[in-house]
Amino acid sequence: MNEKLPAKVENCPIIDALIEIRFETTLVRSAVFGVIYSSIMDEYQGRVINLPILQLPEQIRDVDPTLKFKPLYRIEGDRFIVQIGPDVLCISSKIPYVGWNAFVRHSSKIIHKIISSNIIKRVVRIGHRYVNFFEGDITDRLTLSFSMTEGYDAENILIRSEVKDGEFVDTLQYSNNATYKATQSSCEQHGSLIDIDVFREYDDNCFIFNVEEEINKAHSCGKKLFFSLLKPVLLNDLNPIYDEK
Repeated sequence: MNEKLPAKVENCPIIDALIEIRFETTLVRSAVFGVIYSSIMDEYQGRVINLPILQLPEQIRDVDPTLKFKPLYRIEGDRFIVQIGPDVLCISSKIPYVGWNAFVRHSSKIIHKIISSNIIKRVVRIGHRYVNFFEGDITDRLTLSFSMTEGYDAENILIRSEVKDGEFVDTLQYSNNATYKATQSSCEQHGSLIDIDVFREYDDNCFIFNVEEEINKAHSCGKKLFFSLLKPVLLNDLNPIYDEK
């Protein structure tokens, strides 16, 4: 991999891009959505959609660790989607991906608005996830190494690994047998997925006082890992663009 990372790629493989914060609130849980929605209404004026998890009793959602931080409501803006729960906020880019500069600028703006509403006592975790889809099996064009016992061929590969990068943890998942539909009416595509989810947990108020810096750090971790996975032949297929300076 080149030491200098591309600023962007022309053939962008991103099919999902998400920034998530989990927080402790100063309010009762039932009041959180209304206050957040009031603070971002100028950015998100679409219809509020109740997510299916709302059908589960609150007592079950609160004690199940896999459900506790799931959003309950979803609102679509022009280029972004926000999902809100009693202790979680997720901001995602609509596809086609808007690009990092626009994504971090919008996400930081929304997070600052919510922080200014004084409902967040402490951000306990940031997550930043990218899901990338490639047509066909790209295993031999990755730097990942995978082998089977002699006499066996691996056809359907699913790899999951975690790597530490400073204060962040990168969770990598790769599959060479994935399907993707860009829209409800489009044809199903078969190919490979590279799913990178970066997170950091906090014991203090570091995130609240360094919103953009912490989000950019998470993005840098995921970006480094992603491009480290690509052999030159695959990177060139994406038509990378580098900053001139």
